[in-house]
Amino acid sequence: MNNLVLVIIDDEPKAREVLKGYINILFPNNRFEMILCNSVKEGTLAIETYLPDLVFLDIEMPEASGFELFNKVNKDSFEVVFVTAYSQFLEKSVNEIGCFGYLQKPLEREKLLKIFERYQEKNIQKKYLKLANTLQNKRTLIKLEDVTFCKADDNYCEIYLKNDKTKHILSRTLGDLEKKLPQQLFQRVHRSFIVNMNHVSHFEKDKNLLVINQNGEEIQKIPVSATYKEAIRKMFL
Repeated sequence: MNNLVLVIIDDEPKAREVLKGYINILFPNNRFEMILCNSVKEGTLAIETYLPDLVFLDIEMPEASGFELFNKVNKDSFEVVFVTAYSQFLEKSVNEIGCFGYLQKPLEREKLLKIFERYQEKNIQKKYLKLANTLQNKRTLIKLEDVTFCKADDNYCEIYLKNDKTKHILSRTLGDLEKKLPQQLFQRVHRSFIVNMNHVSHFEKDKNLLVINQNGEEIQKIPVSATYKEAIRKMFL
């Protein structure tokens, strides 16, 4: 959970800094990227640019309310936590809008910690992979179901997608990536390869190769090492 991107949207500078400070106290060794925004307009731009994992959103702001932002952005790839001093917004936030979480000011560290614990539990079921695009200073959103395989490249990973000849680079090791991927979909088959088994057509047992097909055509053969051969063989009995 060290590499989360967090957007904090609040028109009060002190409120933004307090929340940031509490997060750093709870996770002193974190490598979170925290983007602080003072308005719905600025927050919307930050969400579109950084593709955050969690958005902490104040409700009562001068130009537009947090509810307005919540209703207009695509929330498929992140969770929203409303942060407000007004308890009358609790029912609407949870029962009507269905946000991920709710924090009431003044903030309590224990409740903030619960938000992160719940996020970590839910994140196991994630459907997207977020890749940093250093050239454009933004993140790219990729559907996990579109990933065909991942290949190690020293301390980086190469991500390959169906119907896309572009090689996407992820700045983490294959081992780190493996921990983030759902096991029901992805299988480690070699020290240098992780494969999305939904894209595999068959296993060439005599050559220890997994064959990836796309639109009925063979596009890639992935080596299976001795360590993983037996597990793969059982999948194709």
